[in-house]
Amino acid sequence: MKVITTIATSLVLALGGVFIGVGTAEAAPRSAVVLPKKATLLADGSLRLTMKVRCNRQQQAFEWSVDVRQGAVYGNDYAGPTAGLITCDGRFHTVRARVVGANGPYKVGCARVQALVQLFDEVEGSDVELEDREVVRIRR
Repeated sequence: MKVITTIATSLVLALGGVFIGVGTAEAAPRSAVVLPKKATLLADGSLRLTMKVRCNRQQQAFEWSVDVRQGAVYGNDYAGPTAGLITCDGRFHTVRARVVGANGPYKVGCARVQALVQLFDEVEGSDVELEDREVVRIRR
């Protein structure tokens, strides 16, 4: 009986070894831009906010922009076009923006924010645009 158990155990281990590392192909994480729920009001009336961006290895981020509107006050911040602006490795990376009101200072309260990230996708052979919109709470 001990010999049968040993043979069975060896067989299970051998078969288990065959399956190690075999499985379904891991899908690349979906590319995304995510705006924060809060922004910081700076002393000069501008805003500082941090968004998170994730893109995959077959993509290259070349431009981002953030637009903020609070009542009649509006402004934006952007970077690019620059190849490799954000690391595209399937993980989220932090992008900091400072938005100055083009026609006046921002105030504590809420504002509508839109973020856009432009990517070139090597697999598709074309540009891809990521977008997020959020009502953000502005605090000191």
